Amino acid sequence: MACWALGAAHALTAAPAPAGMQPGRVDLAPLGNGSATAPPPLRSTAPLSPDPIRPPDAVGPAALRIAEPASTANVAELARLRASATQRARRGSAAEKASARASWLLGLAYLHGKGVATDPAQARSWFERAVDLGDPLAPAGMAWCAIDGCEGPADPAAARPWIARLGRDQRALALYLEWLAQNGVAPVQVAASPLPGQGPPPDRTPHRETLVRAAQAGSVAASIELGIEDVAAGRTTEALARFRAAAPRSEAAAANAEWMSRREAAAVRTQGRQGPEGWLAAARRYHRGAGVPANFAEAIRLYQLAASEGSPEARRMLGLIYSRPAANGQIDIAWMRQLADVDVAGAMPQLGAPSSVPQLQRDPTPLYEYLPANFRK
Repeated sequence: MACWALGAAHALTAAPAPAGMQPGRVDLAPLGNGSATAPPPLRSTAPLSPDPIRPPDAVGPAALRIAEPASTANVAELARLRASATQRARRGSAAEKASARASWLLGLAYLHGKGVATDPAQARSWFERAVDLGDPLAPAGMAWCAIDGCEGPADPAAARPWIARLGRDQRALALYLEWLAQNGVAPVQVAASPLPGQGPPPDRTPHRETLVRAAQAGSVAASIELGIEDVAAGRTTEALARFRAAAPRSEAAAANAEWMSRREAAAVRTQGRQGPEGWLAAARRYHRGAGVPANFAEAIRLYQLAASEGSPEARRMLGLIYSRPAANGQIDIAWMRQLADVDVAGAMPQLGAPSSVPQLQRDPTPLYEYLPANFRK
């Protein structure tokens, strides 16, 4: 799920794996030249997953993978799902429906690495079995694998027949998957905060109409995307409302709502604080667009207030701002943007952490909410 890691661009950045390797996979290759006297393969001392759960018609052995620790209850639940998914049942019977649902859930477990090692290829095998047995949600798994590339290169166009099969009962999920297919990657980046005096930027999320329709139909993933777009545009009230509405169904939305609530509370406390530290903190908020739309004119006014109260950091920042004016003698907007991330706490200015919003999160995939709650924990 390489492309979904962009979501976490807003969260964590992992070091790229060497070519040909997948995260969470241990490739066991013999040392030496392959002769009979070569040492045995290297093996990890970490606990290994049991024999992979595969549909009875799956071909070829599965690669050895390390699974995250699973609770005893989840191990028992996986065993139950495996037994249900592989049982033979009469077409159209309740047992067949149970087998289809168990196959769908096993696909979700392998897709997200919950209780088993992450294995998108096995996930796709279980999704395919669930489709054959008639599970109504299973086409979403096949669509996601086409969009994200569970067994090879991503092919968003191949997702559309599967999306069409979701039907009216799964309209919200179908619309969100269609939005991902339209963009070809998941997810995309949105515009930065507006310049002072220009108002909110135009919405630049590609195919935004589809995304809005998905959110209106009840898609949690679409609501999170629109909330992140709102934050980038300085529409913090709207963003917080979206995250709170989605929080009961999404850990990511709940985390976003909590983070924004803390930021808003800190902003209120800062606004009521007098003295150079309070003015400086407020200036930085408007300079960086942290919880409010970026407003460089207001930031400069607040830097001046902090400097007049004796703040050395504010004086250093003003010195940097005025050191490079625009050709017309006014403030250079591009230079102001660069200075937003500069740390002036010391005598020598240093580039600090980017002032974007990496704290905001997305769920691992749009199918994550369909995992049973005990597996998500």
